[in-house]
Amino acid sequence: MLDDAEMKDYRPMGRAVKAALGADQVYILGTLGGSGTYGFMFQEPKPVPAPATGSLEAELLAQPADYAFVSLKHDAPGRRLTTYAFDYRPFAGPWSEVVDGFLFLRSVNPPHWATAGGEVRPVTADTAAVARTAPSVLNPATRPQRVRTGVAAAAGTTVRGVVLDKKTGRPVPYASVSVPGQGVGTVADGAGRFSLSGAGLGVVQISSVGYATVSVRPDAGGAPLTVRLVPAAYELQSVQVRGESLDPRKIMKKVLAALPKNYEQADYLAEVYTHRRLSNFDTLRYEAEYVSQVFEPAGHRDFNGGFLMMGPMEQHRVREARVLLQPKKTMRYRDLMVGGQGFVSAAADPVRISPLFKTGRWRKYDLHLDSVQQAGAETIYVIRFAVKRATHRSTGSSLTSSYSGRFYVQQRDYAVVRYEALWQTDTVTYNAVAHKYMGRHNRISALYNTIYTDSRTDHTVCYARSANGRYHVASSVAQGVKAGRILGQAPYHHQTLCEEYFTALPATTPLLPLNPKLDPRMAESEIFQLLQYPDHHPEFWQTYQRPTAGQ
Repeated sequence: MLDDAEMKDYRPMGRAVKAALGADQVYILGTLGGSGTYGFMFQEPKPVPAPATGSLEAELLAQPADYAFVSLKHDAPGRRLTTYAFDYRPFAGPWSEVVDGFLFLRSVNPPHWATAGGEVRPVTADTAAVARTAPSVLNPATRPQRVRTGVAAAAGTTVRGVVLDKKTGRPVPYASVSVPGQGVGTVADGAGRFSLSGAGLGVVQISSVGYATVSVRPDAGGAPLTVRLVPAAYELQSVQVRGESLDPRKIMKKVLAALPKNYEQADYLAEVYTHRRLSNFDTLRYEAEYVSQVFEPAGHRDFNGGFLMMGPMEQHRVREARVLLQPKKTMRYRDLMVGGQGFVSAAADPVRISPLFKTGRWRKYDLHLDSVQQAGAETIYVIRFAVKRATHRSTGSSLTSSYSGRFYVQQRDYAVVRYEALWQTDTVTYNAVAHKYMGRHNRISALYNTIYTDSRTDHTVCYARSANGRYHVASSVAQGVKAGRILGQAPYHHQTLCEEYFTALPATTPLLPLNPKLDPRMAESEIFQLLQYPDHHPEFWQTYQRPTAGQ
């Protein structure tokens, strides 16, 4: 498909795999180098040619990033491009038919040998003959180390050590070990042991998922390091000791006592801009935006109305809606909903609806002071939380296996100004019910028709202070992942995004009436209003100023 006889006859492995498994199951990634040198292990390095004006590399080099990802599948389908992806020679053609995306590196370099003592030798014509007989995988007398080149590599030193869990004393397998900003790094083995060459010029940073990152300075005498990582759930970062008590439970009591003063207790009316997106693997399936009015009654404390849905409930009115991408298959309510909270405006305010901020239930959580931060003149307490036992009463949601996160408390008035949470669906229970009722063709089998491998949501909320001194939700961003398979159908991987930005309206603003064209049985549902919105007015969107997170 490219303008070259050799390339027209080329049959890459990626094309064979895609043909065998299907286009939706494979993502072919190419690489681009903007500068530096290239070559094979035993050859003289060659300079990467300066890309011609108008090529993809030239466009990327004009950007400040050291590396970038370009998704041709989404951003440039069918577009004719010129790149140097093969042998650093320019080829023109529809590159989106060759690869799905490119990883761009501003500077590249060929591999280097590292001797047993840690000395790094660039491969040149003079050293190529020696390199051919050097210890290697084929000549395993002393297996060479793989070293990422960088500034620190010239130091010629080696740092060895072991990474342990500080709480249990057990090894932390496959931790990342690196010298920040210098491109030098390695990975610990299954027993937590590591050996890093060329790390003598700076501190070494060790990190692993679920642990706090640690920075250590190697011993000048070359003594092995023993690095103990603190599990993130117990991490205390940059805590400032003050004369007052920093007991998180006492801070929480002050937060609850200040809620009536800090947050709106009367009826509340706001305009909401919402942006929704649904992806399947790497393909965008659905995207829409809409502007609504929401009315929060004073007693609203449960997003679905509480017991038998008889309590005060939010009233949502979609004012204008626009579908940016509509799939061929009709969208359903459950396609846009994920476990957890944050996917409708009624569930966007955790201070109002979460049991975490209710006087009788907050003790169902483990609380830890994560850190004390200084934001200008404001002192912020960061408190980490995790539910002790996930039930509907302790989390506010059904079929939840865990609910944890952190919230930021302003010391001046003990107001919660930011909230971050992670929800995990109880996939074990859900899958057990789905298997039990499989094939029975009743309501339970229709509701529980999926076997999940993953189902989780993260929710971030920022609060702003109104002119009357009370706080309200300014923005709510929820992201969800659902992966598994519907019984009897192919596997799927859904990613759902819901962004909401709130602007307070004067109390005298009349609430919009329900659209008479909607089915009255579901007219109060926000998502139903979106999916069934009957009209689209382009002139509204031509002048509407979309809010952003910075506002």
